[in-house]
Amino acid sequence: MSNSSFVTTASPATSNHPQSNWSRRYAEKHAWRRVTSLPKGIASPRRVRIYERCDHFVLQWWDPAAKRNLCDRVNGDLVEAISRAREIENRLDNSRSSGLGRQKLRHRELVEAFVGDLRRRTDAGEIDARTMKRYQSALEHYLAFTTQTSVETAFPFATTVNRDFALQFSAFLAERRVSPNGHPNTDVRRMTSTRYVEDVVRAMLTWAADADRGNLLSSDFRNPFLGARRQTMPETHDLFGEPDVTVGMAVEFLSACDDFQLPLFALSICYGLRASEPCFLFREFITDGWLRVPCLPNLAYAPKGRRDKRLPLIEPVTRLPLFQRGGSGLLFLRRDVVAGSVQPLLTGASLRELEQEFDRRCLRKSVSASERQQLRDAVLRDAGGIQYDHIEHEFHRLAKRLKWPDTATLKDFRHLFSTLMQNAGLPEYYRRYLMGHSPGRAAIVSYTHLNELREHYESAAEKKLKPIMTAIEHRQRELALGSIEPQQHR
Repeated sequence: MSNSSFVTTASPATSNHPQSNWSRRYAEKHAWRRVTSLPKGIASPRRVRIYERCDHFVLQWWDPAAKRNLCDRVNGDLVEAISRAREIENRLDNSRSSGLGRQKLRHRELVEAFVGDLRRRTDAGEIDARTMKRYQSALEHYLAFTTQTSVETAFPFATTVNRDFALQFSAFLAERRVSPNGHPNTDVRRMTSTRYVEDVVRAMLTWAADADRGNLLSSDFRNPFLGARRQTMPETHDLFGEPDVTVGMAVEFLSACDDFQLPLFALSICYGLRASEPCFLFREFITDGWLRVPCLPNLAYAPKGRRDKRLPLIEPVTRLPLFQRGGSGLLFLRRDVVAGSVQPLLTGASLRELEQEFDRRCLRKSVSASERQQLRDAVLRDAGGIQYDHIEHEFHRLAKRLKWPDTATLKDFRHLFSTLMQNAGLPEYYRRYLMGHSPGRAAIVSYTHLNELREHYESAAEKKLKPIMTAIEHRQRELALGSIEPQQHR
């Protein structure tokens, strides 16, 4: 380095302030000396400053993406420091970012930044608010792991995570006990699957290392949650055999329904509805023997598949009193509203009126996507609408009285529907449509029109849903005659 010139920066030893013992002993040793000229034929970097300090070099530059000065240590000679400075300068010129991220990024800071980005994407309509909440819930397990004393000592920063970190995290999740429905008063059990949580952490670290998104980790950061180990297939249940809710169980269930429950669960079983879909059905959607199940952008609602569909109503479903009434408004109301014990403010309001009320409440102030959903739920609640929790409660009350096993859930009605339609020979495209799933991206999908939906569905129902249809018809007749005492109040 004989051909280099150095300038020593100001240090406590040369300042006017009283010197401490540390300053007198170490200030000169640890002072930064800037390299202002390089050997002949080597030009100094334009945007990166090179300093010599003790037995290493320090690079410093202004990072436009981070909006602050950043530093990087080089444990090598001057040639290595210059090479590193050139690399950083090229990144600054090409992408306005050094790509080094934040060297001391705490795990909580990383989670907060990632959730903040998710919230902005939710407000922009890129992702659903329910997806953001699921990501937040998954990252709570990550924070619980990283706040352990042993983990905090070994991996204090997000930049220090490695394969050992990923393995320890997997072991932590394998022993993690959680509430099945998220309620603090329910019994806890081991997580049925840890894959989703690990996938969320993988996505967070990938986002943080992306210079165009998080820009919090170095562009050469190696994500320990990537690779073949993370891509192995998870354990799945054996698809051979009966679903957890069989046809006989469904017949038993419908035969025990009261007049409030019968139309709700008849629709769920005969068409495989998602549990939340009945909450957003309106009388306006029943036309000419069809029931539309659309997305409702004016109410900030879209089913999980984000797809409109229509269901061919057949007997005896069409003979249920609920589907014979005309008018407008929500199709399914809460039990206390139907009984007349409460009279919500917006009872009987049409879809259009509820959309207008929702717009009026949203215009009071600037609201986020999560707040819009809360306002939407409040509007439907004021209209007397049924909610997911109400449907779950009605199901569990009946299932408990029938002494069903815990493995039988409300979602198993969808499993039963899909299984019966498959066994009846319903073409896959029609089955995907009725289930609300994506038809796929193959070119053949664009050329295939489902113009015989009613004919195919009626044929499949005649083959496999006949016992269920008979149970609906029989139970409806019993309720009309008033010959059966409401068993749920015994």
